Amino acid sequence: MAKVHESYDAGQFLTGSLTHFTVGLTGMAASDMKHLVETAGTRATVVILGAIDSDAVRIAVENNGAWTDASLDAALGGAWTVADFAY
Repeated sequence: MAKVHESYDAGQFLTGSLTHFTVGLTGMAASDMKHLVETAGTRATVVILGAIDSDAVRIAVENNGAWTDASLDAALGGAWTVADFAY
């Protein structure tokens, strides 16, 4: 398949909507971010990940209905908090 742009292959463009969450963990470290991305990635494609501060990040996944705030919170376990983020 031909390249559309040097950093994208044809067929890699997002066409659906996203589901956004605010995810918190006191003293979040790089290994925690890895856990978050790997966990979210088991059911949906992570599209956006951005730090809010040292204890919270915003994550957006493809809106395929795979995650709710409660299910992602349960999957992360421990002291994580997850809340839907609506604009």
